[in-house]
Amino acid sequence: MRNFVFSLLNTIRDIPYLRGWRRGGISYWKWRARKFGAHSVLNLGHGTIEFEKVTEQQKLQLYPWFRRQLTGKERLVMDFGCGPGRFTGDLAEMIHGNAVGIDPIRDLLAQAPARSGVEYKQMEQGTIPLVDGSVDVAWVCLVLGGIQGNELVRAVREIERVLKPDGLLFLVENTSDKEDGPYWKFRTVSQYTAMFPGRNLVHLHDYEDLGERISILSGRH
Repeated sequence: MRNFVFSLLNTIRDIPYLRGWRRGGISYWKWRARKFGAHSVLNLGHGTIEFEKVTEQQKLQLYPWFRRQLTGKERLVMDFGCGPGRFTGDLAEMIHGNAVGIDPIRDLLAQAPARSGVEYKQMEQGTIPLVDGSVDVAWVCLVLGGIQGNELVRAVREIERVLKPDGLLFLVENTSDKEDGPYWKFRTVSQYTAMFPGRNLVHLHDYEDLGERISILSGRH
């Protein structure tokens, strides 16, 4: 009986998110975070016990390319869509500065580890809680594919707003030749470069995850 009551309470708590489940958007991702926890930020084709292994594999693929783009003058990096902060602390360490993790989902931010030089902020109503031109680097890893429509337009505009004119945009997205799903859009490299016309994004490298192509792009003004 006790387990039934807990289950019922959880269902009631999720009703606001489930109402928006079919149409996607932030409601779906909030529901997904409640259901799968930190694992929700991965391709769910990976088993729950693979969370640490997949994260380490991603770091091996991404970090060498990221380091090559740095000038040594960067002092603040934004981890946009940081989720449970899998990369945020390492980013601060790699630039020998500070990092701020930004995410709209409180449940994921609550799981982010505390580290020196790192803070986490919740993004509300599509607005990044940072001042204009304050960020040296914007790290965006497998985030934009889960955003569409006006929310995508707003996200791109906000990233550009907080990133310094000569700042670095490091973008990682799934560019597989697949049909879009209800909650994920498979866009091309050209589509992503077109979103940030002033950043001169360069396609650096591809790697594979569960048979899908993940592309790494980077650029500055």
